[in-house]
Amino acid sequence: MDLAFVSSPSRNTMKVLASVGALSQMLLTPGCRGHKLLLQVYFYARSGLANSKRMASSSPDSKSRIFAVEPNRYSPNPFYFTCSRGPSAPFMTPKDWPMLDQGGLAFSVCIAKGGRVKTASLHKSLGQELSQQLPDSEILRLISYSPENLPGSLEKGFFILPPHSCPDAQKRLCKVLMKYPQGIQLCSYSKGEEHEIWQCLWELNGGAKETARSRVLRVEEPVSSPFVDSIKGSAMFYSLEDACDVLEECSSVIPEAKEVLASVQPHRPLDEGRFPVIVIEGLDATGKSTLTESLRSHLNAALLKSPPDCISQWRTIFDSESALIKRAYYAIGNYIGAAEIAKASKTSPVIVDRFWHSTAAYTIATEMGGGIHNLPDHHHDVYHWPEDLLRPDLVILLTVSDEERIHRIRKRGLQETKEERELEANSMFRQRVEEAYKRMENPACLIIDASPPMAVVLQEVLALIKKHCDI
Repeated sequence: MDLAFVSSPSRNTMKVLASVGALSQMLLTPGCRGHKLLLQVYFYARSGLANSKRMASSSPDSKSRIFAVEPNRYSPNPFYFTCSRGPSAPFMTPKDWPMLDQGGLAFSVCIAKGGRVKTASLHKSLGQELSQQLPDSEILRLISYSPENLPGSLEKGFFILPPHSCPDAQKRLCKVLMKYPQGIQLCSYSKGEEHEIWQCLWELNGGAKETARSRVLRVEEPVSSPFVDSIKGSAMFYSLEDACDVLEECSSVIPEAKEVLASVQPHRPLDEGRFPVIVIEGLDATGKSTLTESLRSHLNAALLKSPPDCISQWRTIFDSESALIKRAYYAIGNYIGAAEIAKASKTSPVIVDRFWHSTAAYTIATEMGGGIHNLPDHHHDVYHWPEDLLRPDLVILLTVSDEERIHRIRKRGLQETKEERELEANSMFRQRVEEAYKRMENPACLIIDASPPMAVVLQEVLALIKKHCDI
């Protein structure tokens, strides 16, 4: 069916525009002016684009909020839709929305925009309770936004797909949501008599009451992904000040946040030494610890880790917090670590076991679902090193096959973090993490296959260091 164009042109529209432009240039060449068929195609395409633009500008709902659902088993790409009460727009049917093709209900829950720490904590606790109360439901991440003002309008939430065997899903959902303060919006989605999809808005005030009904329209994927745009400021930090603001805001309820902030002050400003700084990155069980110890011995170097020892005692506390608070902790750890690196580089080379690239790669892979095609494009600014963070001289990324890495993890028998368990269970997540590493820029990661014996890997890394560093 035809898709409604909302706000900015889509990726497909941009591709058509580029093709028409290229065709128009070709028609201007002497050898092509006589081809009537090409001329017909050109004017047909140009006419189609004009009609599409008229559709977009005349739609009464072109400024409606857009909902975006993360990739899932029904759709390998983010799924975008909006709603309309007008009669003329092209509406969706269950064929366009496979999760409702067999009947049943779906739900969206949006958390109104507020203080980012409070909102992030509410999002985490609500997600945990939904998983407990609706254990057989598929709970996906959802964002809602206005195309004209994404940063100022972005709201996060969940898209919930209960199984057909759970007829009381809405009752359970309402029971959960009534525990929370105002600012949570509940909508249900179902198939109509003419196979159209309807969104019902519910008011939760002592009970569930339907307050509005709108038809659902499919929206093409925008050129700039809102999932990517939402990373900055909500999960990724590109300045020490921004990360500190988050921990200051939550310090009244997380006493350890004050301790972390107190560790920042003695480490500013930086005064770098003359010796090189070499960072070793990689997924868990790729041989980082063994390699960094060997490098320390061979180069008579200092060995530092991230997060640094002075705040690592609180790592498990922040790992249990919302993504916003957890990532702020790790970001600050990079800045504290940078001060220790600068000091150590005055007297010897410095080897660092993980640094900013690790924080960034795991964050991007966690926030972006689906395959690697959903990651931010190459050269996107999310891959750029923070301007106010000490920049290493060399970053080396160790890689091994899935089978070898999992074998090493099980052989070690060490406790894994949640993200490390996810790496073992979810091959697609691992691919996103590794690909995000490979897209980092300034400095980029130099890739080393760590599958051979460590002695071989060590010699290859030493050769790289000799080539790129004054050592």
